[in-house]
Amino acid sequence: MISRRLVRIKTLQTLYSWKQSQEVPLTQFSKELFERLTLVHECYLFLLDFPYQLREFALAKQDFEKGKYYPSKEKMDHYSLLNGTKLLDQVHNQTLHAGYYGFNWSDSENHFEQWFNDLKGYDFSKDYSIFFTPNADQQKEFLENTYYAFLETHEAFNNAIEEVYPVWFDDAPFTVRDILKTMELSKSLDSLNIKSGIRASDEEAVWASQILKDTIENSDAYEKLISEVTQNWDPSRIAVMDLLILKMTLTEFLHCPEIPIRVTINEYLEITKNYSTPNSSKFVNGIMDKLRIELESRGEIHKTGRGLK
Repeated sequence: MISRRLVRIKTLQTLYSWKQSQEVPLTQFSKELFERLTLVHECYLFLLDFPYQLREFALAKQDFEKGKYYPSKEKMDHYSLLNGTKLLDQVHNQTLHAGYYGFNWSDSENHFEQWFNDLKGYDFSKDYSIFFTPNADQQKEFLENTYYAFLETHEAFNNAIEEVYPVWFDDAPFTVRDILKTMELSKSLDSLNIKSGIRASDEEAVWASQILKDTIENSDAYEKLISEVTQNWDPSRIAVMDLLILKMTLTEFLHCPEIPIRVTINEYLEITKNYSTPNSSKFVNGIMDKLRIELESRGEIHKTGRGLK
């Protein structure tokens, strides 16, 4: 399952593409939106496989050293940190089966030496290195620490991921949470809680497609309504992102009876803070409230379900 907020973000990004190329058929943008949602899962698998790829790099270094006439035991020991982490094989096999077709670790191989050295420098790695054959719990704890260290605190690593996946920083909070949750919920080496990919028939994909379709098809009517409540504001003078966020808000007000008004407003205000101008949040909040009052006065907002009527 993909977060509703991330679905909103991917829909907003797709609407921005539509705004730049409105002559392209709606079906093309629906396809683009689904591809964006699919890439979220592929990036999750790609990063889940990172420690395995780092171990493969270290094993190659050890093999290279073994092939020398006078191999250095010190160098071989240096690259042996991950040798006993058998859980990596299970993670790799499952991510390989699920497939992250849009990504390739070969694009980042030039960073592996530094990343391996950085990993060895963490205190949790020094503690882990004392185990010759770490058990399942020790391996899980080590991998959780590894994911957290690189995904949450390693700026250079995150910048390198952005080079491969330009919208990485949009996805990062959600993907990091999913990876850590995968490790936390995995009960054994043979039973990993790998998150499933999104399908076109899934609720989140259907909902995203509907938000996109309703927002595009009602775009002109939404602009007229926004113009009515903004008085001296011409929609053409409103920042593009602000206008798109307001239109998506209207779609949820009018076409998503199951979503409370307050949830819609809070979600889009958070998105505004991250995706529009520094002063946009206050402006967008004011317009959202005016739109709500206007539509409620017309009796056009219909919310159903417990606590929503």
